[in-house]
Amino acid sequence: MLTAARGATLILLGALLAQAPLAAAAYQPRDPGYHSGPAADPAPSLSTSTPTLTPEPTETPTTPTDTPTKPIETLTPSQPVPEPPAARSWSDLVKQVAETSPGDLRLRSADTSAQASSMLRCFKLDDENYCLGLGFVDQVPSGAQLQELTSPPASLRADDDAGVEQDSPTGDLTPAAFVAQRAAMPKSARVTAELDELKAAWAGRAKARELRLLSTSATPAAPVKMPASAYIMNGFQTSQEKGYWCGPATFQSIDWADDNQKDTQASWAEDLGSTTSGTAISAMVKQTNVKTAWPKSAGTYVVQNVSGWNAQTFFAVHQKHLGVYKAPVIEHVQLLKRYFPYLAFNHSGHYQVGRGYNQANGTIAIFEVFNERRFNSRGNVTDGPKNIPASALFNATLANSFQNIGL
Repeated sequence: MLTAARGATLILLGALLAQAPLAAAAYQPRDPGYHSGPAADPAPSLSTSTPTLTPEPTETPTTPTDTPTKPIETLTPSQPVPEPPAARSWSDLVKQVAETSPGDLRLRSADTSAQASSMLRCFKLDDENYCLGLGFVDQVPSGAQLQELTSPPASLRADDDAGVEQDSPTGDLTPAAFVAQRAAMPKSARVTAELDELKAAWAGRAKARELRLLSTSATPAAPVKMPASAYIMNGFQTSQEKGYWCGPATFQSIDWADDNQKDTQASWAEDLGSTTSGTAISAMVKQTNVKTAWPKSAGTYVVQNVSGWNAQTFFAVHQKHLGVYKAPVIEHVQLLKRYFPYLAFNHSGHYQVGRGYNQANGTIAIFEVFNERRFNSRGNVTDGPKNIPASALFNATLANSFQNIGL
């Protein structure tokens, strides 16, 4: 049963959705009185700026003996990814991660399909499904979906967008590259990286629950004043310095607006673990939680899959995050001319800063960090503030293989 406070918040959200041009459900701020897990097992600490979190658990997962003779199970196309029992505590989750992570020899002798099913494996955090690399998902993916995910995106094939040239990657880490990077790690380092990613997910599971419930429920409308438009981070736009640095450039802007200190993109590339293959969205979310104060207003940032949303939900969630929390969204799109007409060419997966909206126009304001002209003399000057139709930004997000955002 909803408490009066949470019921009132749901009513407020219903009003927002009723009066927006794209009506749908969004999530509410974290309710300090809500606990989706046992109170005795708090979430691990992510940042000293988030007072509601408690110190990080000290247990260290054990690394079982490698057994190279036992192959990793390969999923059939229709078979769902195996799902462990629900983790009701952080210690449960730590144990599950260590026990399900394959040994080095088994992993490196496995085919790409088996590696994908292992590196993108899913866990149930209380009632929320979280898949490594993918974020919170409404449904655990099947083997066929994981195989498709790690294949080259259809939007970058030669026959796509007839008449539009395909240009160089701009810097997000593709699912195939994510799987390859994780699979190349020694097991001890890999388990540490997986737990590092899951810290934000565990701490943000209440937000994920609200996103899931409120995106599928019909809440009653009531007269509520919401900003007709909202814009944050004025003057903090940046432009990526290398063709594969959209992650560091996006994070440079987000952090600069937070503390008014403009650290170099090179320093953020190091912190984010960026390579010539790109930057993982889980690293973007982690650094936002650890290095900025944005979680004070928006709650713990999480990686959220949006494949089960529609354009109305996408826009309403942005309005809530930008208009009420006044905190940026990490946009994760496929940089295609059909969605971003200021481009001269199609590009790869990409990060942008979500930093505002206009309700009447149905647009979301972004900072585009990629200047096409800088990397191609035939390209357009493309970096800086842009206003994109919410439906176009949503479809660009779905065009990216990951189909997720950071918020």
